[in-house]
Amino acid sequence: MADVLIVGDGVVGLSIAIAIARAGGRCRLLGRTVPGAASAASAGLLAPSIGSADPGFRSIMRASRDRYPTWLHWLAERTGVEVTLNRLGIIELDSDDRAEDMLSERLDTSALLTLEPAIAPREARLYSDDGYVDNVRLLEALREAVRCEWSIDHVEGRVAGIEPGIDGCTIRMEDGRTQHGQSVVLAAGAWSALIAGAPRPIPVEPVRGQMLMLRGSPLAHAVSSRDAYLVPRGDFTLVGSTLERVGFDSSTTSSALDRLRAAASTIVPSLARATTHSSWAGLRPITPDGLPVLGRDPDLPSVVYACGHGKNGILLAPITGECVAALLAGTPPPVDLTAFDIQRFG
Repeated sequence: MADVLIVGDGVVGLSIAIAIARAGGRCRLLGRTVPGAASAASAGLLAPSIGSADPGFRSIMRASRDRYPTWLHWLAERTGVEVTLNRLGIIELDSDDRAEDMLSERLDTSALLTLEPAIAPREARLYSDDGYVDNVRLLEALREAVRCEWSIDHVEGRVAGIEPGIDGCTIRMEDGRTQHGQSVVLAAGAWSALIAGAPRPIPVEPVRGQMLMLRGSPLAHAVSSRDAYLVPRGDFTLVGSTLERVGFDSSTTSSALDRLRAAASTIVPSLARATTHSSWAGLRPITPDGLPVLGRDPDLPSVVYACGHGKNGILLAPITGECVAALLAGTPPPVDLTAFDIQRFG
């Protein structure tokens, strides 16, 4: 019997497994890569300052962002996989005035063009502590770290259902195998609500985000606007993203990709001539209030929820791992999890 069974092997599940192992626990990671999994499909933005958020949640997002340099250093030492981290800041176009403005720098047209000559002239705001990570390399590093840990078993396969009890949990795999553990962590992203046997409905639904990769990299910073965001990646520029409630359909549409290209060309006119390298879509796990579900089940404490991270799964991975590892060890988590309790949904 494993100490902990983790359902889901995306960036959140992997991060939890590693945090448990680093805390001295044993766990078994269960899952398999499926089309549309958000971890590989994202742009890797570390952008807690962008968009609307409750101040408490924004502070937690910033705390997780600030863990990245140390976390990636540990991963590189452990695995030899170097993960690109850009902390030059994120430029926000068409920004609204918010209380958080004191943590940013207002850029007039001249200052913006000094930072990013390729952007169409306008005013903007720079959030100098934000940035992005190469999420594909991050996944590679996390998977390698899991392979390096003797206290983590990685079982490939899809979970069909769970049978939680007071003192343990049994998991049924689709191929008929069973797994037994003292606790189970539900971290299956957009697929979390499909897990049969959970103590209560998990209010997570898939929301499709289509992405485009254009050849050429005229930017040094990630750039966010109302219509799109642009993220440099090597010799390419990532352009995202749509927000579509289409179930588990992870296909792309020409109309959405055309809109993304048009938005990118408005921000950086030279991208109008860029050729398309690739396109894809990911399924974000969204809750009704946009906050993750994180914490023990109130009736069956052998079940721990770690899902519904929405567009912030990459950003919140380090702190989510720490929180779940602390809960399972019976120690206080590094942040207050009250706002993320599943009971808020009734």
